[in-house]
Amino acid sequence: MKKYNIDKGNALGLKVLEWFVDNSYEEVYLRNFGRKLDISPNSAQRFLNLFVREKFTREFKKGNLRYFKANLDSITFRQIKITFSLKKIENSGVIEHFKEKNVSNFLLFGSVANGLDDKNSDFDFVCIGPNKDITIHQFEKKLGRQVQIHFFTWAEWKKQAINNRAFYYDVIKDGISLIGEKPVINYND
Repeated sequence: MKKYNIDKGNALGLKVLEWFVDNSYEEVYLRNFGRKLDISPNSAQRFLNLFVREKFTREFKKGNLRYFKANLDSITFRQIKITFSLKKIENSGVIEHFKEKNVSNFLLFGSVANGLDDKNSDFDFVCIGPNKDITIHQFEKKLGRQVQIHFFTWAEWKKQAINNRAFYYDVIKDGISLIGEKPVINYND
């Protein structure tokens, strides 16, 4: 069985891809892109051509310049973007912090969970458990963005399912469970 090693080329490819994940709404032209990432124009062109072929980015021309932008219409690119965000969340320690507080459910929802966030988007979470006195400020610094956590007890979550159905359905439909299952309410209870 062949072992997979992350070599310099693979790491560079991740660095290039991460730039588009973090700057999804920004247009960049070829030479400037190489400068931004401190890579050679040839390396930049090689990765950009690959990403266009894979439909992770779109290419268009303005005058004589080749411009590139993340392709948010690509389901695959959005899933990659979500994966990068989940890794950032995992590395921040926020999931372990909430596990230690014995929450039953902790979900990511909103633009980050859909892969449509930008640099100014916040991380939106729903937390279901008995303790609402959980501090989150240390995670904003680690995540590099504002964090919004909506705390509910199970009784309050059941009320949300009835009284604030749009919010409830948004969380259930597009939310990503980080702790526990999706908190689907059975209306027969």
